[in-house]
Amino acid sequence: MVTYKETSNDQIWKAISDGKRRTILDALSVGPKSTGELVDLFPQIGRTAVLKHIDILQSADLILVKREGRVRWNYINIQPLQAACSGWMLRHIEGVVSSIEDLKTLAEHKE
Repeated sequence: MVTYKETSNDQIWKAISDGKRRTILDALSVGPKSTGELVDLFPQIGRTAVLKHIDILQSADLILVKREGRVRWNYINIQPLQAACSGWMLRHIEGVVSSIEDLKTLAEHKE
């Protein structure tokens, strides 16, 4: 019997499965933002809800936090996301590309 153990990649995929968290990562991809600036991105939800999204991203190691006095600066940490994508996704993308190339070759030889 095979048992399942959650990995850090699982945390990453769960973290980016939510659109609000992807919006936060998009905002941080252009530069660090204070927590207040990230909260301002979502006027329709409360500060506490945004902080929960930030905490999920931080626990997946996708956000690094640096405190300066009363300001909490959030930085994107792209390395875990790149590692997750270059592993699982790349294997599947390569398979699809290979299948498309095989199909193209078959189609060309039938002509």
